[in-house]
Amino acid sequence: MAISSAAASVVDADGAAVESAAASSSTSAATSGVSGTWSCPNYVRVVLLAVDGKNVLMERLEDSWDMPYFTYPAFFEVEQLCDDVRQALAPDSDGAYFSVNCDLFGVNHYPGRPPAEDYGVASLLLMECHGHDLKAASKYEWKDAAFVTDLLSTCTDDRFMREALQLVSKLLCGDPARVAAFLQDPRFMLGWFDKAASWFRSVVASTGATVCGRVVQTTVSINSTTFKVPSTSGEFYLKAVGVGSQEVEVTKTVAFVCPDITLALVDSHGDLNCFVSRAFSPPDEAATSTFALLLGRLQVDSVQLLAILREGQFPDCSPMALAAEMLGWMDDDLVCRWFGRSSRHDRFVKYVHHLAAMCDRLTVGNVPGTLVHGDASPRNTALTGADGAGKPILFDWEFACIGHPFYDWHELHGVLSKEARLAYLGLFNRYGAMEELQSLYDAGRTLGWCMKMSHVLKRARLCDMELGSTHKASFLQFWEHTVESLMDVAPPGVPEDDGPKWSGL
Repeated sequence: MAISSAAASVVDADGAAVESAAASSSTSAATSGVSGTWSCPNYVRVVLLAVDGKNVLMERLEDSWDMPYFTYPAFFEVEQLCDDVRQALAPDSDGAYFSVNCDLFGVNHYPGRPPAEDYGVASLLLMECHGHDLKAASKYEWKDAAFVTDLLSTCTDDRFMREALQLVSKLLCGDPARVAAFLQDPRFMLGWFDKAASWFRSVVASTGATVCGRVVQTTVSINSTTFKVPSTSGEFYLKAVGVGSQEVEVTKTVAFVCPDITLALVDSHGDLNCFVSRAFSPPDEAATSTFALLLGRLQVDSVQLLAILREGQFPDCSPMALAAEMLGWMDDDLVCRWFGRSSRHDRFVKYVHHLAAMCDRLTVGNVPGTLVHGDASPRNTALTGADGAGKPILFDWEFACIGHPFYDWHELHGVLSKEARLAYLGLFNRYGAMEELQSLYDAGRTLGWCMKMSHVLKRARLCDMELGSTHKASFLQFWEHTVESLMDVAPPGVPEDDGPKWSGL
């Protein structure tokens, strides 16, 4: 699950939208930083460790103990949460501020803290205090691993609390190497925020601008973390990405070969795996079709740039490569675990050969491989500059690859008009008649969801530390979109979908 703010929704739109249902509640969750609205309560437990990492802050209740606990009626923003934590734990400090390292729970539904019974979205957030020596005052005390173990043995009624304590025990193991192995991503380690924020300020200063305030965290998820900072030259943004992600290198490559169509990149940092860009503005909704043509022209032009793109870390996701990968998923242990019940996996096996045949259809078609954005959507479009008067640009290259250009319509198909689609396809008329392009288009926009499944699976193999894997939720939701698109296209010989569908947690 991603925690995001509206201000950063265009900065960190990682594109993996997870729609899940549990109990009687229906939740729409952004697994990648897309700002959204929960339809049920959000329950947040906060993990704050002492400087030496050997104690955790606990709250004394009437007849028990808990971690600092916050309830929100709906979706909350990371800036709001950090301020709420400051007011609760350091109300008398002018210099104190907090950041979120990671969510240890991911996608999870739990009832609220007893006696509450309403189910909601649960988060267990590892956080860090900055600019202040956090004291255990009032109803709070520092407790060690032995205390957490004892409390765990008596915690029987609250599953959320019990599982939270089990995770906290891992953080209090006393072995930094084990903690690092558990958290997996350097972004989640204590001290990372200060390193990234310090470098961020130095980058802004190197442009000649003066920083006018502190660095503020705007989003955090398993996939990325974003900051912003005001300056005399406007706001700057930093985006740090997850372990194994090539988004920093890919974004640099796009900015190098096509500087007019993406973010105004200022600098990047290899060890921190992040980049800094200047502010930009949300697009005019009426101009969405303009971005489709911008994408199409970029793809057509990129045919001459494939060697540069490969050197710039764009992965290969050609139809042939995608088909081979999907066929391998049938016996993949992780994929089998994610599908769970054998009937759900059988449903996957029933359709995967038809999807591989679609890949063959694209392979023998005349449309060549191009740059693929991978998450083409209005949420990943913007205008240069902060005043909304700039040129249209594309950003968020997390799923970018070299593949079939029509992959990029997996989501746009349900957003743009038929006229916009035909105008886009007209850019490829040198490769075939419109009827032929339409056939390839239907295959490509279906396989675009599979391209995302491939990306998510690779990312999960590198970092999947959440109790309720966001990667799993994304993978299965993308699969449902794949089947939905396959039923819409309805190639000859494809059987009807009789389920069982993945419906959540």
